[in-house]
Formats: sequence, structure tokens, C-alpha cells
Amino acid sequence: MSSMDQGDLDFDSNIRQGRKGSVVAEQYVQGARIPKDGGAPPDDPPSNEELAKAVQHKVAAAVEMSRKYRHVGWYSAFVAAYMVVLWCQARSYKSGEVVQTLKQAFMPGGATTMTFQTENDVIDYLGNNILLPIWTDPVCGDGQCDYPWEFPSWGNFGCKADCGENPNVTSIVVNVRADFTNHPTITPRVLMTNAVWNLCLQDLARRQRGEADLCWYDSDQTFSEYQINAINSMSVIDGTWYVVVKGDYAGRVYGSIYDVTNSSNPLSIPTTPTWEACKLTRRTSLSATQLAARRLLQAYTQAHRVGGQEGDRILKEAVNNIRSMPELKHLKLGPLPPQDAHDSSKSSV
Repeated sequence: MSSMDQGDLDFDSNIRQGRKGSVVAEQYVQGARIPKDGGAPPDDPPSNEELAKAVQHKVAAAVEMSRKYRHVGWYSAFVAAYMVVLWCQARSYKSGEVVQTLKQAFMPGGATTMTFQTENDVIDYLGNNILLPIWTDPVCGDGQCDYPWEFPSWGNFGCKADCGENPNVTSIVVNVRADFTNHPTITPRVLMTNAVWNLCLQDLARRQRGEADLCWYDSDQTFSEYQINAINSMSVIDGTWYVVVKGDYAGRVYGSIYDVTNSSNPLSIPTTPTWEACKLTRRTSLSATQLAARRLLQAYTQAHRVGGQEGDRILKEAVNNIRSMPELKHLKLGPLPPQDAHDSSKSSV
């Protein structure tokens, strides 16, 4: 065997070394691959590992391209089906009516063009000719009952002219009582001025529309006396009603509700929970002097906030309450300074 043949065998054994070998180099040796320019084979042909990676990238690119073509095909089929559905649902007569209505709304009088001087003219035109005629608030008395904004009337609510009257109405009486006196630390006026009440209807439909529940009174009712026992007549519809009491920090507001459909035999309507006043447990460890000091401090704070003659009246009322306490009869409280004294002291500060 010649030296040339021995070299060829050594080279042939090298190019068959798995990933490190090169099939391309073997093809050049065997003559199966010829350089395009007719010259000598490359000195550093790609290895088998490099060829495998190149083939892997080619296959991944082909798979991705196939996936994209499938997506394009499905989307095209969806668009075609959607257009078919629109064509089946379209009615040329109705479409013509819609177009004619829009033309009359945007360009009344058969006009084909419009000219505006400023941006405000455009906004005014859209508001007066499009928005206001289309989106209008329901008007009671126009002969059309626009539910849910209009409904059969009951009490002070609803539209009787368009929707008639609601026959399912119950006459009730709400007896509201309150006693703001004899609190150990808070003056009756503070308790009375903070407490309010109302009767409201729980309406899930109104809440879903973002509206508040209907209440019998437009604004919450206040109290004008320290001790009160008031009767309030109402005509309500069937539903879940609840009493709203706000600011009654001492639990002095309580009451009861009666069905007076039969006025000669009123029926009590139970509430859940029971509408009762809180039972206050008095502290025996609080001395009369401490109690008087707290009441006077609260009255002074409120009088300072109000000011003027109303503030003086609050202070005088607090002092008179303290003077009437049996435990403090031994104290001699002098008269309050006159109004001008307060004014002069305020002005000098």
C-alpha cells in the first residue's frame, strides 16, 4: 500500500468520528460533492454537529411557518363565515331606513354639506340635533310609561299620569320616640342635634343601576325636642322596608310600626332587630363634680364652635343643668358674664 493510500485511510477514519466528524468532508473525498467554483474543497468543512443544528433550525422554522399558515386559514374561514351571517341577517329595506334616519338627523332639510365656523359650533350642533333628541329623560305626563324610571304611583313617588296608581299600598303609622335627657356625660342638645331617622325601601334593581334606595322623606328627619313621641302616617308598597337611624350614639331613638289598614284595630308590624332604646348602665364611680366638669367642657366646646348668642345660650343651658343637680347644691355658681364681655375678650385676643 502506498503512502498516499495510507494517508487517505487515516483521513477517512477521522471524518467518521461522530459529532466531531464531517460527512461533507467525506463527500468531498469520495467525489460525491464538488465545489461550485471548481476549485479545491474547503479546508474546514462543517462538522456533523453543525449540520445537525442547521437542520434542526430549518425544521423548527418550517413548523412555525406551518402553524402561521394554519392560523391564517382559520381566521380567513371565520371572516368568511361572519360575512355570510351578516349577509343573511341584512335587510336592504331596514338598512335604507336607518341610513335615511341618520341623514335626517345629521343633515336636516336634504342638505349634503355643512359648514362650521368654530369648534363650539360643531359641539352645539351635535348636542342639539343628535344627543338631546335621542337621549332624553323621561317626562311624566307624556303619555308613555318609561319603566323603570317611571312606575305606578304610590305615596309621593311614581308617575300617576303615565303609569296609573299602584293598588298594592298599605297604610302604616311609624311611632318615633326619643329621650335624650339624663345621659351621664353627654348633654341632651348634643345627642338631639346629631340624631336623624328615615324609612327606606330596599330595592336591588335601583342599586344595580347605581341609584340609592327610595326613602319616604327626601332628607333625613331631625329632632326638635329632648323628649318626643311623634306619629307619622305613610302609605307604602309591598317590599322590604328598613328604618335608618344615624347619629344616635347613645341609642336614645326607638319606636314601633303599625298597620292601620283597619283603623279601628291597628296591627303591630315587628322589626328585625327590635327597634328599642339602649339600656345604659350608669357608672357609680363617677362623682358629681367630674360629671359636671365633663358636661361643662362639652358645652364649652360646642359653644366655641358655634359662637355668638347661640354659643352663650348653650353655655347658660349647661350651667343651669349643673345647678339643678342635687349633688352640687352646696356649690354657689355665679352668673355668666354678659354678651359684651365675651365679645370684648374675643376681640382683645
